[in-house]
Amino acid sequence: MPPLDEQSDLNLVEGYLTTKGLIASRFSLAETQRGKTPDFRVTRGNELVAYCEVKSPNDPWLDVLLDEAVPGSIVGGLRDDPIFNRLARLLMKAVEQFEAVNPERTAFNILAYVNHDKACGFDSLRETVTGYFHAESGGQYATMLQLAEGRLREPKRKVDAILWFEAKERRMVSAMINDSDEEREQQVRILLGLLKK
Repeated sequence: MPPLDEQSDLNLVEGYLTTKGLIASRFSLAETQRGKTPDFRVTRGNELVAYCEVKSPNDPWLDVLLDEAVPGSIVGGLRDDPIFNRLARLLMKAVEQFEAVNPERTAFNILAYVNHDKACGFDSLRETVTGYFHAESGGQYATMLQLAEGRLREPKRKVDAILWFEAKERRMVSAMINDSDEEREQQVRILLGLLKK
C-alpha cells in the first residue's frame, strides 16, 4: 500500500482554515524535535487563537491482504471492528500534542480528522465521542459509553472543536463543538463560522 499523502491532508485543513480568515503555520523543525507539537499554530492577524492537529483515519487491512493474495484466492476474515478504538486513539494522541504547547488552553484546540477509511464516517466519530448511536429516526442508543465515558471522558473535554473532512471529496462535511463551556463554545463557533442553526 502506498503511504497516505500527509501533505495533501494538511493542505486541505489549512485551506479550510484560510477560508475562515485564519492563518495556519507549521511548527519549526527545531520545535518539533524538542517535544510534541500539533500540526499548526492558528492565528488571526497577529493573535494566536488556536492550535490544530490533523489526523488521518485509515484502515488498509483488507487492501493489504488483497495486494499480497495469490490470484484467485479468498482473503479477509473476521476481526473486531477497529474504527471506534482508532478514532479514540487518534483523539488521545492529539490531546497529548495540545497539552505539550497549550496546557492552560489559552487558545482553542482544534482536531481535524481527514478520513480515508471507506467503512468509517462522521457518524462513527459522533458515536465514539458521545457513546451513542444516533439513528435517522432521531433515537439515540447507548453503544460506546464504556469508551466515551471511560478512556475519552477527560481527553475529549480538552478539544474545543473536531472537524471531519472526507479525503476523497476534499471537503469538510461536519463538525462537533465542545459545549461544556457555553462562552468558549460560542467563541470557537464564531472563529470557525459554525454558528448554530
